[in-house]
Amino acid sequence: MSTLENLPREIISLICSLLEQPEKYNCIYVNKELYSASIPELWREPILPSTKALHQLIKCLHHSKHQRGDYIRVIRLGCFVGINDEELLSLLPLIPNLEVLELRQAEQLTDKSLIPVSRYCKQLKQFGVKRALATYRTMHYLGGCVELQRLTLAACPNLTPMALLPFAHLPIEHLDLSGCKWLTASDTAHDLCSLEHLTSLSLICCDVISADFLHQLTGALIHLQDFSITGNAVIEDDAVIPFLKTHPNLHGLFLLECAITDATLKAIGQYLPNLHHLDISFCTRVTTRGVRDLVFQCPHLKLLGVKYCGIVAHDFPELQIDEIELDTLNYIKLDQIRNHHQEEESIRESYAYIHQFLSTEQVH
Repeated sequence: MSTLENLPREIISLICSLLEQPEKYNCIYVNKELYSASIPELWREPILPSTKALHQLIKCLHHSKHQRGDYIRVIRLGCFVGINDEELLSLLPLIPNLEVLELRQAEQLTDKSLIPVSRYCKQLKQFGVKRALATYRTMHYLGGCVELQRLTLAACPNLTPMALLPFAHLPIEHLDLSGCKWLTASDTAHDLCSLEHLTSLSLICCDVISADFLHQLTGALIHLQDFSITGNAVIEDDAVIPFLKTHPNLHGLFLLECAITDATLKAIGQYLPNLHHLDISFCTRVTTRGVRDLVFQCPHLKLLGVKYCGIVAHDFPELQIDEIELDTLNYIKLDQIRNHHQEEESIRESYAYIHQFLSTEQVH
């Protein structure tokens, strides 16, 4: 019978990687094999719930004799953890093998600390900042991160319409530009079309997305699976429907505050056979009949957002719910609507058959 000591190091490391953080910590007290396998896993993604915890990490790495920062692969700072240029600059040289850097509160970060990211983190696969004061210069250097797959530049105010140009040759699959006001159809949309590997694109609350912008993307980004946009009541059927026709692989679609009608809902049912999630909240021109037909046309749909669409509970009496306005239809409610529709169809067919039978009897 094999003992733990006889297992290959790779197997022990894999076991440790599947454990929760407290269990990983307990492993360091078992034996030297688990100790040596657990240490890299414990350092892989430090839990940093506060700015104080971040400061403690930086201090610890600076004073460590064992270069524990080499084990760190993921740094995620939530919206309650601030960081400035000096702190990021002191951290970057200590984490050379970093693969994921997400900074949700980046208002204090400028080119001073963001440009060196590409120099210190050669293996970076995921980079995300929110409200960072980065300029095109930072984008130019980030273009040197050849393994970058996920990029978030949410609400970064100082970027220019050509900010995506340095990433044209990178294997980026996920791009989030939510809250950015600098997007243009002539430059940004044009450069977006160069991201051939893109599977997810978010353009929520950008305020500048036009029909022309969407027309630029029609026929491009053929691997797109998730697409989110806020239309600000200027994106209509004639912009959305051609886009849907050329992106049949969409699984998730958010069309918020668009001026679409039931014509778009019909196109969704016709051209998106694999759609799982759809949100048409704040689209006030769709009707209950259009929504009902959509549910029946999309058998794989699991979640439908209809907040402030004017869809009320009594429009779907089969759901037997108390809410005045509907916000979300989950998979249970969607199945109830589909089943009710099938029951009605069955009843209509039965009545039609009986009517035909009686008519035939009267003739004889």
